Amino acid sequence: MTLRSQVAVGLKWKAISIVGRQLLSFVVFTTLARLLNPSAFGLAGLVSVYLGFVGMFADQGIGTALVQRRHLDPGHVNTAFWFNVACAFALCLGTVVLAGPVSLLFGEPKLAPLLRVSSLNLVISAVASIHGTLFYRDMDFRRPALRILVANGAGGVVGVVMAFLGCGVWALVGQQLAASIGGAAFLWAASGYRPQWQYSYRHLRDLFKVSTSVLATSILWFLSSRLDQIVIGRFAGVPALGFYMIGGKLPDMAKIVTHDPMADVSLPALARLQGDHRKMCDAIYRGMEMNALVCFAIFIGLAAVAPDLIPLLFGAKWAAAAVTCSLLSVYALVNAVQVFFHPSLLASGGAGRYLLLNVWHTTGVLVACAVGIHWGVNDLVIGLILNGLVVSVPALLFLRKRIGLDPGQYLRPCLAPALAAAFMVAAIWVLGRELPAGAPGAVRLAAKVGAGAVVYLACIYAFGRRAAERLAETLSHAFHRRVKVPAALA
Repeated sequence: MTLRSQVAVGLKWKAISIVGRQLLSFVVFTTLARLLNPSAFGLAGLVSVYLGFVGMFADQGIGTALVQRRHLDPGHVNTAFWFNVACAFALCLGTVVLAGPVSLLFGEPKLAPLLRVSSLNLVISAVASIHGTLFYRDMDFRRPALRILVANGAGGVVGVVMAFLGCGVWALVGQQLAASIGGAAFLWAASGYRPQWQYSYRHLRDLFKVSTSVLATSILWFLSSRLDQIVIGRFAGVPALGFYMIGGKLPDMAKIVTHDPMADVSLPALARLQGDHRKMCDAIYRGMEMNALVCFAIFIGLAAVAPDLIPLLFGAKWAAAAVTCSLLSVYALVNAVQVFFHPSLLASGGAGRYLLLNVWHTTGVLVACAVGIHWGVNDLVIGLILNGLVVSVPALLFLRKRIGLDPGQYLRPCLAPALAAAFMVAAIWVLGRELPAGAPGAVRLAAKVGAGAVVYLACIYAFGRRAAERLAETLSHAFHRRVKVPAALA
C-alpha cells in the first residue's frame, strides 16, 4: 500500500473518530453547561491544567520516540511500557500527598480533593498508552478511533447522570475517570501487544535520544497552550475561567475536527519521507491546500456566528462568552495554519530547532498573558493571536533551512480561502442587519450559516477550484478504496 493511501485511510478514520467524538461531546457538554455553574467548569479547568502538566512526565516523550524510531524491537516497547507505568504511579502518589499545597498555589483550596481523585487518570492512561502508540506507528487509525468513541460514550453517560444527581463539579471528574477506564479497556482488548517482564536501560537510552527533546518541547507547548487558563483562574477568578472554558469549547471542538487529524497523520507519514526532503515539502504543500480550505471556513465562520450560537447552545447565562469564542476562533485558525511545523521538524530530525521555536513562543505567551490580563480576558486572547503570528516567521525560516521548504509556497494555499472567508463574513454581517430583530435565535443562526456557506463555496469555486478538486480526490481515496492497514507490533 502506498503512503498516500495510508494517509488517506488514516484521515478517514480520524474523521470518523472525530465526528463521533464531537457529536457525543457536543450533546454531553451542552447538557452539562445547562446543569452546572461557571465555578464548576473553572475548577474542572484547573484540574485539567494540572493533570495535563504532570501527565507529560509519565510519558516523557517516549510514545513519540517509538513512532519516530525507524527500527523497533520488543525491548524498546516493553521498556517504554514499564517506564510509563512506573512514572504514572509515582506522579499519582505525589499528587495525593501534595494536593493541598498545589491547590493553594492555584489559589483555590477546593481543588485538593478533586486533584487526589483525578490523579487516578494518570495510571489508567499509562497502562494503555503504549498500545495506542503502536497503532499510530503502524498508521492503523481505526482502532484508536473506536477507542475514542467508547471512551467518550462511557464518560458522557457517567458525567450526565452525576450532574442530574446534583454532584456538581464531581460530575466532570467522574466523566473523565469513566472515559479513561473505557478507553484503556478497549485498547487492551483490541491490541495484540501484551507487555513482557523486560526492562533494558540500553533500549531506554535509545528512546531518550528523541524523547528528551520531545519532552522539553511538550512542556513548553503545554505552558504556551495552558498558561492563559492558569493566569485567568489565578488572577481573574474561577467563575471567569468558567466563562473562558465555555467560550473556548467550540473553537476547541473545531480544532479537533481540523487541526488534530492532520497533525496526527502527518508525523508518521513525514517520518517515512525523512530521507527525501523534496518529497516531504511536496507532501506538506498538498496537505496545506486541504488544511486551508477547511480551516478558514470553519474558524472564521464560527467567529462570525458566535454571538448567536453561544446562547442558543449553552443558555442565555453564557452569552458573555460569545466575544471570547470569536477571538479564540481566530487564535485557533492561526494555530491551524502552523499545523505542519511540529511534525515537519520532528520527522526531519530537527527536534532541537523546534525546541528553540517553542521557547520563543512560550515567552511570547507569557508576555501576552501578563500584560493582557490587566485589561481583561479578551485582551489577553488578542495578545495570544499576535504572538502566534510573530512566531510563524522564524518557524518558516527554520523549515526552509532544514528541509528546503518555500515559505511563499507554504502560505499560498491560504490566499483563496482567506478571500472567500472575508466575503463570507461580509455576507453574514449584512444579513444580520437585515433580519428582523425579533426573529428567533435558531432562525437567525440558520440563515447566517446558510448564507455564509453559499458565499464561501461560491468564492472557492471561483478562486480555488483546483485545490477543492484535489481535496475531493483525497477524500475519494480514503472512502472508496479498500486498502489493508499494517497490523500493530505484537
